[in-house]
Order: sequence, then structure tokens, then C-alpha cells
Amino acid sequence: MRRLPPGPHGLPPELVERNQRERLISAMAEVCAERGYVESSVAEVAKRAGVSTASFYRQFKDKRECMLASFEELFGRLLEAIAAACAPGAGAGARARAGAELAANLLAGDRPAARLLSVEILAVGTEGVLAQHDAIERLAALLREPGETASAPDAAWACVAAMTALVARRMAEGRSPEPAELQALTKEL
Repeated sequence: MRRLPPGPHGLPPELVERNQRERLISAMAEVCAERGYVESSVAEVAKRAGVSTASFYRQFKDKRECMLASFEELFGRLLEAIAAACAPGAGAGARARAGAELAANLLAGDRPAARLLSVEILAVGTEGVLAQHDAIERLAALLREPGETASAPDAAWACVAAMTALVARRMAEGRSPEPAELQALTKEL
């Protein structure tokens, strides 16, 4: 996301705020990928985004709120892309393989987002763990047959949880998961 020109530019305030928010979300992912969530600071994130700390605090109450918003925004983008790639008439296995390949390619292309979604969100504590588990359930729902729900972890949930764990492992190792690695986890669907 590009910075807007400084000073008076006649742009609507909503556009300026949306632009700053998007830059802060990207900056949070980048800073966390380099230093980790625990070692990152509001000042660092604001500087990377090219906004003042006052602008940061107009958008977010604190670093934790920015991280949770970043997780939700980045995960939402991933979920939309995977949903579009999963053909509605295809079986769960075909949807899982298509989703796994797309997820691997997207995450490999955006390692800061991959690290934030799989590793750094857990440093937020209980809220981060719950956000990640909610995300796993939302992805698993894409793999189930339409209208099918699960009251307990099922094969789709286990598949997505295993993919999440593999992405986290590869990020911790400093590399991206291979599409074939993630697709191998879909064989049970």
C-alpha cells in the first residue's frame, strides 16, 4: 500500500484513514516477521507504515488490538481467495487440494503474512489462540459439504489444523511450505 502525499491533498478523511490502516496492517506483519510480536513496538510499526504514532492510536488502542485486526484482515483475504478457488460442486477432497495449493502459493508469496497468521498471533495470548482456532474452523467449513456442520473436530478441521501447524513449522525454520506438503495433508478428505 502506497503512502499518500503529505500535507493538504483534498482527499476525503475516510480514504486517508483506510490507507493508513492498510499500511499499519502491512507494517505489523513486516515488523513481526523481522522481530517477532513480543519485540515489536507501536513506534516501529508506525514508522514502517509511514504514519505518526498519533495516527496509529487513532486507528488502534494498542499493539495488541493492531495485531488482532491485522490477523483478521490478512486471514480474511486468504479465506476469500481460497473460497473463490474451491469449486462449489467439487467434493471435499478436491476443494481441500485446490485450497491447499492456493494457500501454499499465497503464503509463500507473502512470508510476513504467513508468519503473522501461523506463529506471531499466538504471542498475543488467549485472544490470539482463539482467533487462530476460529480461523481454522472457518477454513474447515469451506472443505465440508454445503450445509454440513461439525460439533467436534472432524477430518476437515484436522486437515486445516495440520496445515496451520506445518506452515508455522516452516516459518519457524525460515522457509515457506511447499504446495505438495500441504496437499499431502488433504488425502483423508
